[in-house]
Amino acid sequence: MSALPLVSVVIPTFNRADLLPAAIDSVLGQTYERLEILVVDDGSTDHTMEVLRPYADRIRVIAGEHRGPSAARNLGMRAATGEYLCFLDSDDVYYPYKVQAQVEQMSAHSINSAG
Repeated sequence: MSALPLVSVVIPTFNRADLLPAAIDSVLGQTYERLEILVVDDGSTDHTMEVLRPYADRIRVIAGEHRGPSAARNLGMRAATGEYLCFLDSDDVYYPYKVQAQVEQMSAHSINSAG
């Protein structure tokens, strides 16, 4: 049996320090465990970096200049190393089984590249 695919979760954020922990915690609470969490700080001027400190060993933080959510998502995509990619806005949360359900669906319906 092959290893489960790594899923990269990109969370772009700008001045949402108050909401960001709930978003991160919802990814850390997933039933699917092979996750890479990338928080892309789009030039926040609030205490976002301070809020991210307790998560330092479980997430990767990418800091950029304020260029908007599309640029932050693109920055996160370029840094991601997973086979699959998910996005989560910093003012939103995932249900605990969300990534598991999506990976199962993609695996069940993938096209065999061997023909």
